[in-house]
Amino acid sequence: MSDDRFRNEWDDDEAGARLARVLREEAAGMNPIDDGLSVIKDRVAEQEHRRAARWAVPLAAAATVVAVAVGAALLWPRDDDGTGPVASPSGSTSPSASTSPSPSTSPSPSPTATGAPIAAAVYYVADVEGVGPRLYREFHQVPELEGGPIVTAVTEMLKDDATDPDYSSMWPAGTRLLSVTTSGDTATVDLSQFVSLGASFETAAVQQLVYTVTAADRAVSQVRLLVNGATPPSGHSDWSAPIRRADPLEVQANVWILQPLEGTTTGSPVRVRVLGTGFEGNVPLKVFRGSTEVASTFVTTMMGGFAEASTTITLPAGRYELRAYNDSGKDASLQLWDSKTFTVG
Repeated sequence: MSDDRFRNEWDDDEAGARLARVLREEAAGMNPIDDGLSVIKDRVAEQEHRRAARWAVPLAAAATVVAVAVGAALLWPRDDDGTGPVASPSGSTSPSASTSPSPSTSPSPSPTATGAPIAAAVYYVADVEGVGPRLYREFHQVPELEGGPIVTAVTEMLKDDATDPDYSSMWPAGTRLLSVTTSGDTATVDLSQFVSLGASFETAAVQQLVYTVTAADRAVSQVRLLVNGATPPSGHSDWSAPIRRADPLEVQANVWILQPLEGTTTGSPVRVRVLGTGFEGNVPLKVFRGSTEVASTFVTTMMGGFAEASTTITLPAGRYELRAYNDSGKDASLQLWDSKTFTVG
């Protein structure tokens, strides 16, 4: 509608003229994309306070709308806090819990299940050849424990019960969660034991805990770690101050396979989803049956950040291993980051 036509329709009286001026001024200063994103963010924020069992579809849809509005791949600095793509065994997003501004303390020993199952984002560590320890994430469908999502996720992490046999917890067997206290953006987590490892693996263990805690409650951005009520007895680092997530490019695996999941059965064509980063975003994929390579392709993610990508691979019935790599960018060498075994039924 032209400005003149706008005036003709509204300027018949003084009140209409004032209204027309206001509308024209507002229209001139409006950024449709920014305003649309604000609405989306507001809607997502409303979803954050619903129970975890009702999270999956609304947040996945909101994330998709944001991606379309921005017109760019989603970055994943904190994938499971609503700012990037996430996945669970059912394709749902990770749950969150609202946090009261006043301090709250969870029951400490042997928390009991009090709620419906939630998809707890649990971080593990794998020692990547030529790279060192890196974080990997799984979603575990577990009953929510007394004390809420943080207690649930950390308790699950300490079990060292990853679905993928390549992942493990760095925390000593038998480590117990003694208490969790939240105040503002800080969660204080008291454990019964500390890790006794080299410096890089000790740091990986602490980041494993920090990533798991901050994934469970997005209102928490840092963790104060205690061991039996005191500063951890480290021979490598000072852990007395609250700890934030380290740069994901430095501590997370460069490539994760989101689908197919370890040990699952699927039809053909097989849908493959990865989240990763790498030189020019390139992620080569290879499928093996035993020791024989039977298929290969690639997807493009992101360079300097994390993004999700997907493809399909047609395979006959049988048992397979999918491997995901980065290429060096200098030669034809490949760095293996993740693998999943699965069956085509």
